Amino acid sequence: MSSLRPTPLGWRLPWAAALAFAPSACGGGLAQAVAQFDAGQYPAAEHALASLEPETRGWSVERRAKYALYRALTLQALGDSLRAASWLRSAEDIERGRPGSLSTVDVRRLNVVAPLLSDDSP
Repeated sequence: MSSLRPTPLGWRLPWAAALAFAPSACGGGLAQAVAQFDAGQYPAAEHALASLEPETRGWSVERRAKYALYRALTLQALGDSLRAASWLRSAEDIERGRPGSLSTVDVRRLNVVAPLLSDDSP
């Protein structure tokens, strides 16, 4: 029971340990790529996302929307605005056609990056 007492860092340490395993527990490779993106590991995230692309055809609409968004965000972070714009359009099209496909947080991310990429659209 003593392990449940707050540490100088509060309750964060036990939760941090639990959350470290969360990405791999739900969503597999996509969750790992998102975690890599969130950690600023853009080349690793792009590599992971690119390797998942053949699998996406069999995914749910929601997962495909998330994949397209994070592919766009990662490519933009790596400076490839042209390819990022294409993936962003895919994410936007899915969300527009089926509102709620993306989480609220992901819709915010989409709305932040969309203006940055609009000038690069063909």
